[in-house]
Amino acid sequence: MAWVKSEYAGELAVLSTWLVAVAPWSVSIFREGPLTAVVFRFLPFRIQYLYGVSISNELNFVWAWRAMQFPDNTGRAAVLWTLALAVVAVAVCASAYYYHREAEFTDRLPLHPVRFFGGLLGVGGLLVLVATVLLNLAGGFFGTTIPVGALVAPVLAAVLLTVDLT
Repeated sequence: MAWVKSEYAGELAVLSTWLVAVAPWSVSIFREGPLTAVVFRFLPFRIQYLYGVSISNELNFVWAWRAMQFPDNTGRAAVLWTLALAVVAVAVCASAYYYHREAEFTDRLPLHPVRFFGGLLGVGGLLVLVATVLLNLAGGFFGTTIPVGALVAPVLAAVLLTVDLT
């Protein structure tokens, strides 16, 4: 049984790409005494909310490439995170072109566009999935990390890569 009809596979590829681009790839929660921290990691940036305490120099917003300065596994995860950002940025730019000029895009690409977007989402998803694992290892983020987009991207990639295009 097919997950999607072949005539809608292109639309699914574009929507999947945009969804992966805007969804957080992970959400982390840390609670210690009166302090509660919630961290949302989107592909281009990280936002951290602190509740229950006021810290004057706490960095609440960080671009992905700036997070590479962080120590230990957080910095290593940020390298993968930045690579995933680059891969998904290529996919988003290509999907905008594909959305507006489908025939021209299809003619220029040596493989089917749905497979192209599935491959890019798979690579991006794998990178953020490994980054999430690094965050949970010793020296990474203390607390619980939920890999939202890190799981959604590979699932959407698998759907795109296995859709029947005949």
